[in-house]
Amino acid sequence: MVALALITGASSGLGTALAKRLAQDKVPLFLTGRNKDALEKLQNELSLQTEVNIFAADLSLPKERSALLAEISQRKPDLVINSAGFGLYGGALTHPLTEQLKILEVNALALTEITLESARALIEEKKPGVIMNISSAAGFLPTPSFAIYSASKAYVTHFSQSFDAEVKKEGIRILVSCPGQIKTSFRERASSGLNKNQEGFEAMSVEKAAKLILKQIHHKKPMEIIDFRYKVLVFIARFLLPKSLVQKKMQTKLEKRIRSKIY
Repeated sequence: MVALALITGASSGLGTALAKRLAQDKVPLFLTGRNKDALEKLQNELSLQTEVNIFAADLSLPKERSALLAEISQRKPDLVINSAGFGLYGGALTHPLTEQLKILEVNALALTEITLESARALIEEKKPGVIMNISSAAGFLPTPSFAIYSASKAYVTHFSQSFDAEVKKEGIRILVSCPGQIKTSFRERASSGLNKNQEGFEAMSVEKAAKLILKQIHHKKPMEIIDFRYKVLVFIARFLLPKSLVQKKMQTKLEKRIRSKIY
């Protein structure tokens, strides 16, 4: 039984869906995200089912990350889901450097800090636990027009699997889930508000994604690509098609979602 679940990125999208599903099982929640109003609304909704505490923080800001790490050290959640993350469509030079570095701050650096501090807190208490890091199917392929994001997710996947091997003996598991496209506001933010369309063969509902991620946590499977359509697509792209062809098709698809300029 989970004593306390921490979910980052809980103020929207996948993080919200995960919080709602855990609340149904009466799991006490510690939710963090950028949008304080959204967090308070979610807290009011889920408090009817379980205990909910919130902590507003922008994980791209070192000071706010440090404050969250202090909370983790004190609260010692035994389930951590690193759901916060974002990307920007376009070539590596089509966004200001500061914006590109924020992707690394949130997707890689913040996730690493939270994972390490959470594991350290559990080891100090001699408590078992699970840390689930949300990566992406994009992390398996070099992706032009999504280079920083896909690289950050490749890091998440490799870091999680390596660290899992290190701390498994302590009763702590570091899992990584690699979803494909999910019907959230991700595409709208990644396209700077230019593309809101979430329909298509590839996209899965946020509820389905949350269900599959929690199923993976239950079975403690180290790495999973979700859903089955993306398992097939990743396999074909990695092993059956020329890399240059895959990159060209991905770049063409992504650039349809944006209007680019070079900074």
